[in-house]
Formats: sequence, C-alpha cells, structure tokens
Amino acid sequence: MRRPATPVALAALALAILACETTVNPATGRREVLLMGGEEERQAEAQAQQQIQQQFGTAHDEVLAEYVRSVGEALAAHSPRQDVTYRFWVVEMDDPNAFALPAGGIYVSRGLLLLMNSEAELANVLAHEIAHVAARHAAQRHAHQATFGLATLLGNLASGSSAEDAGSQRESIGGVSGIAAYGRNQEREADRIGQDLVVAAGVDPTAMSSILRSLQSERRRLKGYVPPNSYFSTHPTDIERIAENATRAQMRRWTPRFAIAKSQADFLRRLDGIPVGRPAAEGIVEDSRFTHPELGFSLRFPAGWKVENANAYVMATSPESDAIALLTLDSEGGDPLEAARRYASREGLRMRSVTPVKIGALDAARGLAAVQTPRGPADAEITFIAWDGRIYRIATGRLLGGLRGAEGLSRAISRTFRPLGTDERAELTELRLRIVEAREGETLEDVSRRTGNEWDVHRTATVNGLVMGARLAEGQLVKVALREPYRIGQGSIR
Repeated sequence: MRRPATPVALAALALAILACETTVNPATGRREVLLMGGEEERQAEAQAQQQIQQQFGTAHDEVLAEYVRSVGEALAAHSPRQDVTYRFWVVEMDDPNAFALPAGGIYVSRGLLLLMNSEAELANVLAHEIAHVAARHAAQRHAHQATFGLATLLGNLASGSSAEDAGSQRESIGGVSGIAAYGRNQEREADRIGQDLVVAAGVDPTAMSSILRSLQSERRRLKGYVPPNSYFSTHPTDIERIAENATRAQMRRWTPRFAIAKSQADFLRRLDGIPVGRPAAEGIVEDSRFTHPELGFSLRFPAGWKVENANAYVMATSPESDAIALLTLDSEGGDPLEAARRYASREGLRMRSVTPVKIGALDAARGLAAVQTPRGPADAEITFIAWDGRIYRIATGRLLGGLRGAEGLSRAISRTFRPLGTDERAELTELRLRIVEAREGETLEDVSRRTGNEWDVHRTATVNGLVMGARLAEGQLVKVALREPYRIGQGSIR
C-alpha cells in the first residue's frame, strides 16, 4: 500500500509551480510562465556551443562567414527581442539544417547553403531562427516539460501514487502528447514571425516557400518519398509549411530595401568553392581509411567498421557495435611516455602497464585504462604515437565489456598509423561546389557530362531548384560538384 502524500510535500510542489517566472513574450505579447531566465539561457547556450564545436566545428572561411553574419545582423536589427546578442555561424554539417540556441546563437549548415539559390532564401531561414530566439521557444519548452512534470507528480502524490510512478508517467505524457504538438506550434509561430522580420527588412517573404520546396525535394531524393507527418512529429509537414508560408507571403506588402548580393549570380558566386562533404582539410574518410592531408598521416580501421570524422576526434565502431576505436590529437610534443602520464593525470585515470613501443619508425607508448567514449564507457588499450611534433592518441576497446580481444585489435589498428608521402599528398582530391555557365538549350544532363559533375541529375536539379529535363538559357548559372586536387594549406572552405 502506497503512503498518501503529506501536506508538506503537496505544498512544496505547489509552490514550485507557482514560483515560475511570469513574463510577457517580446515576440507575441502573450504572458507566459517560464522556468529559464536569461542567465540560464546563456548557460545552456554555452554548453551547446561547446558540443557543436566538438562534434562539427564551424567553417574557417571568413569571407563566407562574414557574409552570413551580415545578412543575419540586418534581420536581427528588426527582432522584437533585443536583450540578447544575435551571432551567426556556418556549421560544418552535411545535412541541410539550421538551428538556434536560446541566447542568440544561430547556425546554418554547409549542407543547407548548398541548396540555396538566392540571398532571400538565406535571409528567410535566418529570420526563422531569429524568431525562435525572439519568441523564447527554448525557454517555453523547458517550462512546458518541467511544469507538466510537476503537475503530473502533484496529481499522482495527491492520489497516493509514488514519485517513481509519477516520473515514469511524466516520460510518456510529457514526451508524447504534450511536447509533440507544442513543437509544431512553435515552428508555425517561427515561420510567421520570421516573415514579419524579412518584410520589415525589405526581403522577399516568398523565398521561404522556395527553400522549403528544395528541402522537400532533397528529402524525397534521399528517402525515395516524402515521409508522412505523424502526431509525434515536431514540425508541420513540408506541404503544410510550403502552403502556409506561400499564402501568408502573398498577402504581405513589402518593398525591396535590403540586399548584399546584387543579383542571383552574385549570391551563387559567393557559394562557389564550398566543399561537398566534410572539407578535406579536416580529414578524408575512404572506406575504412582515414587520411589527414594537413597533419600528414593515415590510419586504417578494420574492414566493415563505420568511421565518423568529427571535429575533435575520429571514431570507428565495429559492425556489431561492441568495439570502438577513438583517434584524437592528444598534445604537442615528442615524448609518448610523458604524454601518457599527463593524459592519465588530466583525466583522473589509472593507466596500467604503460610501456614504450615502436609504430614503424615512430616512438610510441601503450597502456591500459577504462575510458569514457562518445558511445559509452570502455575498457581500452591506449596507444600514444609521436609524429611531427604532436602526440596522437588511439584508444581501442570493448564497450561495456572486458579487454578480451581489445589488445590485439588495438595493436592491429595502431600499427596502420603512418606518415603520408609527398606523392600520396599530391594525389588527394576533394569534391567542391562550382558555378558554371550553361549553353543555349542544354539540359542538366548535358551540363553534367560537359563539366564532369559528380552529382546525379536528380541531385543537380534539387540543388539548383530546377526541374529535370528543363532546357537552360545561354549563360544560365548552374551549381555542380567537381572533384579537384586538394591543395595543402587551402583551409576548410576555399
């Protein structure tokens, strides 16, 4: 038999709910209950920025970054919320995406830039993300989750249920029926407020519908169909959003007042040279081999392993997901034994059986430890390799298992670490976006054959916002993906 809730417990929970901050939303004028104040928003943003930088990183091309910042800042000047500093970055993410952090940090992915065909499309996307910040949507979701949970817990305590039971119910109710619908409403609100911002700035509001159509086409290309919306989706369907944005834009009167790119051609030429896929300057993954042209080394993982090249590490996992290998740049220096000692001290680890070894002609050290990886804890063998004034760390182990088989696996992987020869570096290539001119009457297939475009005709049509089979005009600009020699030291974008 469960104990009934005490008056003290009920009063404490009631006070917790009533203590929430009540404020007027700057974007909507509505009075809202929020649990996340400005300082909490800044703390959440700082933590998220650290994770984004570690996982993806931001583009090093200052010309492109400054262009995106300039467009974003012109729109942010019209935001109804001005108690935050709006900042804009291009994130090194292949997926077409854009997102906002609660205190004004806004990111647009390299993959989304590839799909854009006008400055107005870029402006509408940035305005949508500014709207999320202006309407304090992150704080709303935080308050919704927390107050929903408190109310559920209060109700269950009053009926005699345990806190543990209430917690499990909160997961199902708050995580499904409440928050799913709430997220869809936020997206619609951000679309509406974003259009207000572009109209105020003097930008064409119909461009939101065109970039949404390109996203819909890209989804269809990748999946073979457009996924139907479900009750649990956090966004309205593409068709809904395209229709709603198009209808609203047609009803808005606007005057062209803002433009950095003087024409569509000017905009497209600003994208010329963007890497298609992760920049080669940050490492190249081919099958199970990882090559870093700037740092000048190569490492091969076992055949069949999935290799992820993140900004701060390279992670490979076995097909069964029971083993992992993690490559990181440990430190500057040339003493692997000293690097092992510093690493153990820095991470609070007990390194066992640390011994000097050779990896080919390179000095190295090897030891055993339990480490934390992006996939969870692992008992690992760790190898420290000195090359060209730096120490590289390779940790290989079994997830949630012992060292059985890990030591042999570790040695097999670490032995493949080797410096790149001059000829190997000269042979490295990467795929980049290039802007080419069509000839009168050509189709996209004609342009692709003539230029060596590596995209298929479907993707070429999608990124250009064109219909397959359309005849092109003389001089019409077309985005294509061309494989080019990699030039050492050219950076992550150009």
